[in-house]
Amino acid sequence: MKKFCLLFILILLVWTVQPAQAEMDKLGQAGMTFLSIGGSARAAGMANVFDWAQNDLGSVFYNPAGLATVEKRAFYFNYTQWVADMSVSHMAISWDTGQYGVFALHAELMDYGTFNGTAIATNEQGYVDIDVGDVNAMSVGIGYGIKLTDLFAIGGNIKYVSQKLGTTDTYIGDEIEDAGKANEISDIAFDFGTSFRTGWRTLMLTMSIRNYASQQLYENEEFQLPQTYKIGVAADLWQIFDYSPGADHTAWLAIEGNDSHDRPEFLSVGLEYGMANMLFLRLGYAGQENVDGGFGAGAGFNLNTDSFTGKIDVSYSDFGSVLGSVLRLSIAGSF
Repeated sequence: MKKFCLLFILILLVWTVQPAQAEMDKLGQAGMTFLSIGGSARAAGMANVFDWAQNDLGSVFYNPAGLATVEKRAFYFNYTQWVADMSVSHMAISWDTGQYGVFALHAELMDYGTFNGTAIATNEQGYVDIDVGDVNAMSVGIGYGIKLTDLFAIGGNIKYVSQKLGTTDTYIGDEIEDAGKANEISDIAFDFGTSFRTGWRTLMLTMSIRNYASQQLYENEEFQLPQTYKIGVAADLWQIFDYSPGADHTAWLAIEGNDSHDRPEFLSVGLEYGMANMLFLRLGYAGQENVDGGFGAGAGFNLNTDSFTGKIDVSYSDFGSVLGSVLRLSIAGSF
């Protein structure tokens, strides 16, 4: 088992190190990129290295195999203060049916903020203000996860995705060819994932594919959704190195290789340190091509009783001097 795990890690590292020049043509080739925005403050604190997460409903937005470990009835909400006055909300509810697995309903709502439109006019200003219509995006879907064995779990999502970019008037010369044309598109997309506990200490292997869909046509240009493939490895460092700072302390280290349709491959590393299953501190770093920035940090607090478990997480993601930072807040619970 140890040899297999070392081979897996070696393949992961080699696969993610690709010549940058060979991948430059991948940039900017996907549409509906709001689907790439992370939906968990806990995950963002670890630079979105989250396919390993257990008993966390936020995993439905990363690796749906994690649903298989979500206990009882659970709810989840995440709010992201995105760049340029935009915001994103993620929400989900789930039901644990026991031997038949876990079902979830989930949604993602993208608010692009206020858009002002103008049109050429013969008045003194030379233009008039116009209504550009609805500008927003969303994803709604159903998720399912199940443990096939005590060590191996699979999961998937089917979701309806749509994006509205307002309305426009199409001109040929000075004549309107199409008035109030709606700029919108929608499709069905799929996510799939697996998680495997190797049986050696706490070592886990993960794999996920997100936003798998058919080719889209917008006006005269074709594009794909931001399809992303990940493989990863995670473990509690204290268990791996046979060190015991106390039964209530954990230090999960996770590494993921990311292959996205519209960005070069890159490696992400995240660390979560937990104390008494109550307080958590997180750090993470990803390649600069990551849509959610390069550096992440965060913290979380759990409130556990006999009948209810509540979670609050916050995170900070750095996008550099131009775009600034992004803050997230997640609230979740089960009962």
